[in-house]
Amino acid sequence: MNPNPFSLAGKVALVTGSSQGIGAATARVLAQAGAHVIVSSRKADDCECVAESLRGEGLSAEARTCHIGKLDDIAAMAAHLQATHGGLDILVNNAVLSPWRRIEDIDHALFAKTVDVNLRGYWFLSVEAVKLMKPRGGGSIVNISSLSAWHPEKMLGLYATLKTALIGMSRAFALEYGEFGIRANTVLPGVIETKLAEAFDAAATERIVSKTPVHRVGQPEEIGYAVLYLSSPAGAFVSGASLAVDGGMSISMI
Repeated sequence: MNPNPFSLAGKVALVTGSSQGIGAATARVLAQAGAHVIVSSRKADDCECVAESLRGEGLSAEARTCHIGKLDDIAAMAAHLQATHGGLDILVNNAVLSPWRRIEDIDHALFAKTVDVNLRGYWFLSVEAVKLMKPRGGGSIVNISSLSAWHPEKMLGLYATLKTALIGMSRAFALEYGEFGIRANTVLPGVIETKLAEAFDAAATERIVSKTPVHRVGQPEEIGYAVLYLSSPAGAFVSGASLAVDGGMSISMI
């Protein structure tokens, strides 16, 4: 038996979109579990701020910019991981665009930009991750989706569509790469206390809480704990799964 099945000691983890919110909290949780974490987003200063904060807590972290909507950035990240760390053990796909539009108001340019980040970027970064994980005997890919994948909301139709696609993507990667020890899973956050949730006014927040069985919104680190489970030896027999971390909201919306 593993004395600490949640330990990530010696592991290298890349968390995209980790300069704030769920991504930053997840990076901290993984680093606290012993992983060396690459904090990544589009803005170097924001990444370095989070990485410096983690190092100040005695944790292992570095900052590395990567715009996952750009294939050249993905290739550069993969090359860095290979050259600096000899591979990768954990990939958390979290970076996201959330266009607030009615479906009929989404033009071709916005559609393409959102797909590039929310799906194409996840796909091709995961492809590179698989190449880096195979020689290490396996790894974990966790795609951060949303409860909107199951329960879409008005004005977030494109966001919900692409978050649904991530469930299928995780299952496909899990099936194709399981023989190499690589697992892929999806986490579906409910309403979490982040900047995105600040878009809700007090009345909307009250309605959300009233529909949530645990009667509160979630904290960003609670998504990090779910990612830790799926990325650690504790979750070694979990692959192709979709884990809702929503305080029970999904069952109250049936």
